Amino acid sequence: MMPTMRSFETGLSRLRRRLTAAGAALLLAGPVFASDHDGSSHELLPTNGASRSIIIRGPYVQLATSHSIYVVWRTDKRIQPVVRYGDNPGNLDRVVAPQDVITRVSLGTNRAERLRVIEQWPEVAHFPVLHSAYAGTWQYEARISGLQPESTYYYAVCDGETRLTGRDPSYRFKTHPPPGKSAPVRMWIVGDSGTGRENQSLVHDAMLKHTARDGRPIDLYLHLGDMAYNKGKDVEFQSRFFEMYEPTLRNVVCWPTMGNHEGSTSKGTTGIGPYYDAYVVPARGEAGGVPSGTEAYYAFDYGRVHFICLDSHDLDRKPTGAMAQWLKLDLERTKADWILAFFHHPPYTKGSHDSDRETQLVQMRTHIMPILESHGVDVVLTGHSHIYERSMLMDGAYATPTIAENVILDDGDGDPNGDGPYQKSAGLHPNQGTIQVVAGHGGTRNSRKGTMPVMRKIIVEHGSVIIDIEGDTLTGFMLNKFAEVRDTFSLVKRGHITPRRILNPWQPPDWKPPRSPGGEEPAAEVPEDFIDVIPRHAEWHYLAGSDPEGLKWTEPDFDAKDWKVGIAGFGYGMKGVRTELTDMQGNFSRIYLRREFEIEHADYIAEIGMRIFYDDGFVAYLNGKEVARKSMGKGHGKDARDIRSHPGDKLEYVPLKDFEKHLKSGRNVLAIEGHNSSKDSSDFLLDPDLIIED
Repeated sequence: MMPTMRSFETGLSRLRRRLTAAGAALLLAGPVFASDHDGSSHELLPTNGASRSIIIRGPYVQLATSHSIYVVWRTDKRIQPVVRYGDNPGNLDRVVAPQDVITRVSLGTNRAERLRVIEQWPEVAHFPVLHSAYAGTWQYEARISGLQPESTYYYAVCDGETRLTGRDPSYRFKTHPPPGKSAPVRMWIVGDSGTGRENQSLVHDAMLKHTARDGRPIDLYLHLGDMAYNKGKDVEFQSRFFEMYEPTLRNVVCWPTMGNHEGSTSKGTTGIGPYYDAYVVPARGEAGGVPSGTEAYYAFDYGRVHFICLDSHDLDRKPTGAMAQWLKLDLERTKADWILAFFHHPPYTKGSHDSDRETQLVQMRTHIMPILESHGVDVVLTGHSHIYERSMLMDGAYATPTIAENVILDDGDGDPNGDGPYQKSAGLHPNQGTIQVVAGHGGTRNSRKGTMPVMRKIIVEHGSVIIDIEGDTLTGFMLNKFAEVRDTFSLVKRGHITPRRILNPWQPPDWKPPRSPGGEEPAAEVPEDFIDVIPRHAEWHYLAGSDPEGLKWTEPDFDAKDWKVGIAGFGYGMKGVRTELTDMQGNFSRIYLRREFEIEHADYIAEIGMRIFYDDGFVAYLNGKEVARKSMGKGHGKDARDIRSHPGDKLEYVPLKDFEKHLKSGRNVLAIEGHNSSKDSSDFLLDPDLIIED
């Protein structure tokens, strides 16, 4: 028995919840009444085909195969869910009836909401529930089966006989090729997009412009995670994913992988959360590949191309874990010509994240990449790092730190119009080379920490990736937000190729952060996608008017029960003061702060820093170790020297250096000593908070 059996049984729980709804949906037959927010009800009247505002999400398509697909949508009122479809937009002559539609409902997130919904519709106690959507939200999942391969169909979502979607041919879908048939495929790849801001919209528009320009639309859409900043909440999915991509989602399936931001509210271990509510994926092998028994990771086929989605965020990444064991079995059984793997955390990057420092990234490189490469994977697609990076043809780079020597098989640019495409033998062969693509540049702010030596292209610019596969040739494009092609690479699998490792491969040029005209390093930027761990204007323990002995006060086990408690900011004579130090001027020039905070997984943290107003200087300590010092010289406490004047009217961001050496899972302590340049100064301010990027 394969080691994933326990996860298979656990993963079926959500599928069972869905299937129970099929029977419950029979209750929806007959006259349909919907409740308004004031509790009154009214009968839903025909609209002569006009679009109805009660649809609040979608419709969008999911889990396509050569013979079936799902249409999913949400309403804010109860309806009689029907999907009509056909091969002509003017003749939707086939029907998915209400009893065949899986219906789910949100009972809300508190007792009062649950009672209100159940009182209104007592039968919902038997329905599968949505995790955290607004109370009274209804989700419908209609599986359309018995379709022909490689065929286009048109559809409409209805409330009984009333059409809710417009008479628009963009409400359509196309089925996959038959299993095993070689067919061209175009895919759109996006990562770290979910801001809801202009750059995300421009990246989407650029794809639409490019595909319209060359007359070749996309067949499928891979999202590499972080699709709903900041915490993957249901409302964030709505505004930052579904509303942003609605024109594409109505006719192209998005195949997702969970990012760390979705992981704030959804858990791969349970398969529960807004991420799992949003998608229908093939946990039972419905679309090809070995059943995984969980929606956290899965496989699917498109003709002769095999796709593998992994959860790099919150599941065991070790070779002995359930995910890795399933991966090995799935790879052993595929008969495809091409394999593409996608997950969130990149094995190789020096963008906004560093794969030589962060645990999840290191483990994907050391534990998962050997499995993928030994089974002939062709391309690995990842996000998380807010940059575009694309590697040379490589194999076996599992060491930390990453080096390029003897792991590069072709150090050319891979461009058909440049050095020429990379080459591998036809079919699947172990360790003949992989192309790594980091595409975490879909909408959030881009940044770069350094140079990853295995990369051939490094571009700090918003965009996305389009990959075409036809026959024995794969061609990829990096498309920026202005629809300009910024990188082209190709891989040809033909004949027999003998890989050769390059001792001294081409290397990308060194990179250092840009400096100002005066030569100073630029001020650190606040991560765009952060989580508060000590919020602004939080309560802190503080000591003012005297000095503690040594640095014991900075350590986690120090007892601060005799210290006062106040709200940040601390000071006098300045805007922003909330805890007034009325006796500080003329008497003392130092104050000491302590605040405890909790971190669930210290290994997941990519950056931790303070946003702080300070006048004049400070030293910060994390669990007893110094991690930041500003506007002052050496020493601490009463022995601190060279306190320089610093205006406290600007919020600055200060990353905590070497935090990974000191941060712990569980309870931590941030301690700060604030210094005034003179006890006779006219003002003072110390106003910190603490944020993390994971």
